[in-house]
Amino acid sequence: MLTAPVLAAMRAAVDGECEVHYLTKLAYASIPAGFEGLVDAVHTIEKSTNEVIAELDALRFDYVVDLHNNLRSRRVKRSLKALHFTVEKRNVAKWKLVRGWRKTPIPHIVERYAAVLTAFGVKNPDSWPTLWPTEAPTERRGLCIAIGATHRGKRMPVALLRKVVEAFNGVPIALIGGPSDVEDAQLIASGFEHVRNAVGQFSLEESAHLIQSSQAVLAGDTGMMHLAAALKTPVVTVWGCTRPSLGMAAWKPVSGSVNLEPEGRGEKPCSKLGDRCQFKSPRKDDWCTHHVSDARVIAALKPLLV
Repeated sequence: MLTAPVLAAMRAAVDGECEVHYLTKLAYASIPAGFEGLVDAVHTIEKSTNEVIAELDALRFDYVVDLHNNLRSRRVKRSLKALHFTVEKRNVAKWKLVRGWRKTPIPHIVERYAAVLTAFGVKNPDSWPTLWPTEAPTERRGLCIAIGATHRGKRMPVALLRKVVEAFNGVPIALIGGPSDVEDAQLIASGFEHVRNAVGQFSLEESAHLIQSSQAVLAGDTGMMHLAAALKTPVVTVWGCTRPSLGMAAWKPVSGSVNLEPEGRGEKPCSKLGDRCQFKSPRKDDWCTHHVSDARVIAALKPLLV
């Protein structure tokens, strides 16, 4: 998702024809599919880069831009033997931030992506390109809650979300998430007639259309937070074991968007992925997301839903 602003900036900066191919995992292929006019072809892998190396090598690319910098992407670079440019992941800086040895926030990932392409004349982008272009909704209605997260340290508690749903009893509310979120969704929606439980039912594009037609989005530190920012829908983000200082907050969100960080848990993140909590007791489900109160969430959403 966050590669889209940089792809648009590169398209604008490069003179003449420029053919852009995008390589990603099959599970994420729907993301670049929404980059209208930015990508000419999408290549996917399911398990290994061996699946596409011969196909990519036959295309004789002039440049390879590595915005992931992991074992798979490094193997692609070695195999294609093209001039390559690679993002700086800043893992040491993130580790120091988690340990409390660094106080300065990590530059946002979009800025780090743009820095990779300075040789092409690309500067820091200042706006989102159009994604999944559709007619703009004539009226935005209701609240979209993205309940899912890969790691527990990013997941909003069910009890918190039930209180939010109850507080906005007269507002249409839709729940979105993946198949692993179905059980939580049932607990959140139970007993509330104004809640539409769409968890496990929507594609990414369908989720995008729902977000675009909503007055506001409530999410954790997840892809749906970024999608809301991209679609210019105000997003209230509940942070937990990760923090905006890691350089992965919503980029260029619209007015009314709010970051709610946990209270009483210090300023530094517990982990860079949200898979560990430095405060959690082994005997208690007490992740940092439990320390963002329902009162703060409701107060942040209220002016957006009037």
